[in-house]
Amino acid sequence: MHKSLIFLFCLSATILYAAPVLDLEQLGKSMGGWKDRGGKAVRFEVSGSTYRCWKPEVSPTPTGGIFISLRLDHLRGLFASDDHASLEVTFDRNGNVVSASSSIALQGKKVTSDLIEGTGRLGAKVVGMDLATKVGAEMVANLSAKILRENIKEPGRVSFPAVLQHQYNLLCLSVAMPEAEKEVKKDQPDDTAKKERKTVPLKIDPHKK
Repeated sequence: MHKSLIFLFCLSATILYAAPVLDLEQLGKSMGGWKDRGGKAVRFEVSGSTYRCWKPEVSPTPTGGIFISLRLDHLRGLFASDDHASLEVTFDRNGNVVSASSSIALQGKKVTSDLIEGTGRLGAKVVGMDLATKVGAEMVANLSAKILRENIKEPGRVSFPAVLQHQYNLLCLSVAMPEAEKEVKKDQPDDTAKKERKTVPLKIDPHKK
């Protein structure tokens, strides 16, 4: 009887503090569907340049959150080497962004952003998509500043950081708490639930500096 009570207590704790989940179907749908590379990736165009986003890898963190790693390719055609980017984002047990970093490899040279954390000067009281937006904007600004030093002029490469930021936004919009967590909190007033998350289409002006 005693062991059964302990088991039930542990099971209840697991449900109450379940880690956030990534909705792969929603993420893929926001980009046109996982139809490339045998369902492993999405292929799309932005301002005349072609990109491929691979299905992200998700792993749990020791604190009850999740770590997501995503790869993105800039497809430059048959006679040119593709560019590659990576995005790594950590979420806490409540689905808030803990940290994010990104990198872009151009012709074998890798440019990496600083690790941007969702604390400190970003403000400890900022949560949800407001926090995700602040972290993403600072991460891409940091990465873009480093890429500018490389004197990149090709339109698809110039747009790559902006495309990466858009993928980051879509990723954050696809992370949510599991249904079990929502059922526990359904009787509690939640003003944020009334705010519908909207995905803003990515628009890039290749001539704008």
